[in-house]
Amino acid sequence: MITEEVLKDIYKQFKKPVAREELNLDYFIDMLSKHHSFVVDDDEIIIENLEELNPFRRFLKRAIYVILEFDKNVAFVFENHIIFFGKENNSIRVYFRPEKENNSIFSRLFGSR
Repeated sequence: MITEEVLKDIYKQFKKPVAREELNLDYFIDMLSKHHSFVVDDDEIIIENLEELNPFRRFLKRAIYVILEFDKNVAFVFENHIIFFGKENNSIRVYFRPEKENNSIFSRLFGSR
């Protein structure tokens, strides 16, 4: 099960994108293609089973920080969100990274809104 603690650890561990060769993108696309429909070109990936206006339907390969495999999901990790694809069904879930607290001297003195 993917908990809040696991999600925090993912962002703590992967602060920068890994090299494109380390993503093993072809392996994960093949694994997920049984339940998800992808179009992959040189620069971007399109998830065809999402609606045309869905903001997560299309993303650049270079924006992916890392791809992680879990028991029932594969996570595509980006700077501010993670897309979880179901390995056993066509589920897609998006987790948004919580905003960082503003720890500047100004915000500590005067409070932030």
